Amino acid sequence: MKAEVLKDSLRDEWQAMAADWMVAMSSGHDDNRDGLLDGWMLDAIGDVEGLDVIDLGCGEGRFCRQLAERGAQVTGVDLCASFVEFAQAHCVGHDFYVCGDIEDLSAFESAHFDLAISYLSLVDVPDFAAVVREASRVLRPGGRFVVCNMAPMVTAGNSWVKDETGQKLHFKLDNYFDETERMVHWRHYKWTNFHRTLATYINAFLEQGFQLTGLREPIPTAAQIQQYPNLDDGLRVPLFVIYLLQKQA
Repeated sequence: MKAEVLKDSLRDEWQAMAADWMVAMSSGHDDNRDGLLDGWMLDAIGDVEGLDVIDLGCGEGRFCRQLAERGAQVTGVDLCASFVEFAQAHCVGHDFYVCGDIEDLSAFESAHFDLAISYLSLVDVPDFAAVVREASRVLRPGGRFVVCNMAPMVTAGNSWVKDETGQKLHFKLDNYFDETERMVHWRHYKWTNFHRTLATYINAFLEQGFQLTGLREPIPTAAQIQQYPNLDDGLRVPLFVIYLLQKQA
């Protein structure tokens, strides 16, 4: 499929479910984001007071708003117009939104931002290496890039093996080195994800001059599982990875 046709198809997939997605993400009850990852991401990012931040694949802007409320000036970029319109309508004062392709940030000057964020967005783009290259370009020397991504073993598209009673026995891993598209299902919608290996991600970061300063695998606490019972899978399987990256000074 030609790149421009694929990009149109991806945009259409997200546009089709945008209304339901925005309601769900605004509810404050998303297991993975509200229940687990927000805390891990905020801890990984640290103090953002006075920083210029770009959120690559910001969706409806929920995380941009959190960073803006903590004192950052945040620019969110997303390909889905409905998400950007929603984000603009719910901005909290120092968050700004642009409808655009995160594989091409030519609208932004080089060395402009202190911090770049990718929060579960690299799995949604066909040319993630272009996103990494653009993130490096728009960051100032010494700037940081914090990437939260689905764990590669999960994006391989595998799932739990269960017994006859539905008890989860173990997580199946297969076709890990087959870096092709996978279809993800949410409610009655489906959209395209792109599977890559751990080596593919890390090598792309290194090739663009980033230093890997840390790697975190979010694990739910007992309190989080009590509030969000579906998080208990995260005690057995690494579902997410947070890469802490820094551009050379």
